Amino acid sequence: MRARTILVAAVSVLVAFGCEQKTRDDVPQVDLEELVTDQPVEREPAVVVEKVPSAPAEPSEPAPPAPTQQTYTMKPGDTLYTLARRFYGDGKLWTKIHEANKDKIRDVYDIPIGTVLTIPPK
Repeated sequence: MRARTILVAAVSVLVAFGCEQKTRDDVPQVDLEELVTDQPVEREPAVVVEKVPSAPAEPSEPAPPAPTQQTYTMKPGDTLYTLARRFYGDGKLWTKIHEANKDKIRDVYDIPIGTVLTIPPK
């Protein structure tokens, strides 16, 4: 009942302020003849840019060495998810740690404390 009262009030306000549908006659018409002219459009000449050969590239600094694998010893409360968050910044990457340690992990939910895991680079 309350929703119906609000709807009736809203319609009453719209009618009171004269919200009527616009007709085609209410929209101003544009004469296309005014838009089209026979006069040529003046344009500025195109600018030609010559390609100058670049100087030989200077030798850049050597690339940083590839990250090496780390090891981590499991402690109470550690999970693969928390290790991935710690080392990679994203817990969803726990599978990378699992893949690198399949020979040491039998059950991802029960990794013995003291197990030394290899943490591959991100």
